[in-house]
Amino acid sequence: MRRPLFAAPAFLLLCLSGSAQAVDLIPHHAFYDLQLGKQSDQSSIIEAHGGMGIEVTETCDAWISKQRLRLSIRREEGEEVVTDNSFTSWESKDGLRYRFSVRNRLNGELTEEFRGDAHFKDRGGAGVATFTQPEKRDVALPKGALFPTAHVAQLLEAARKGTHIFNRIVFDGATADGPDEINAIVGKPTPLEKLPGLEKKTGQPTWPMRWAFYPIGSKEETPDYEIAVHMLDDGVVADVNLIYEDFEVGGKIQYFEPLPIPKC
Repeated sequence: MRRPLFAAPAFLLLCLSGSAQAVDLIPHHAFYDLQLGKQSDQSSIIEAHGGMGIEVTETCDAWISKQRLRLSIRREEGEEVVTDNSFTSWESKDGLRYRFSVRNRLNGELTEEFRGDAHFKDRGGAGVATFTQPEKRDVALPKGALFPTAHVAQLLEAARKGTHIFNRIVFDGATADGPDEINAIVGKPTPLEKLPGLEKKTGQPTWPMRWAFYPIGSKEETPDYEIAVHMLDDGVVADVNLIYEDFEVGGKIQYFEPLPIPKC
């Protein structure tokens, strides 16, 4: 698993915003209360709890996303691990420019920090990501790759058209490994239940999605990481499930507030 254990991928939280595609995605605050879910027979996890917060703001030419994930895990032998991950990104609405900053802490100690920017020459063309932290280096982005918000906007548009499998290469800067290949499986939409802050959206369609993350060109059947969500057609995620090798952590939205849309 290339992503650090208990760390949500940036895709999960950046999917709450979008680029200038055919879907209307909204800026907002949201918070999720996370608890231990399904476990395998081999799992030694006895307790898991935490929270995940996001803030998505919109400018005339870009989306700015901030996320924070804090998770406490306790095993049968009594060991407790507390992770605290933060992620900030800026993505131009044309999907061509991107900046990112990532900090991962384990039991209060900073363990990873990534920072840099990326760009594509044109839509559908190749690009390059330049890391400035922890060391300066360039990573090639293949033709057809996407940044996170453009990816989700295209995924939602495909879901509306009845697409059930959506594969794309996406770069978010959340690890030092470069872009991932994401295989998204989309189920039939179901009506949204009544949730805090989303009462006016009750009954609207939500798409169940399961995303599997693979290194580019991987022939492995098992992905590095998986997440499952129910997503509204404006990009709001109603619930989330982080899927690890022998256990899952998830929860429903507990707080939601729309943010102002700029007058451009």
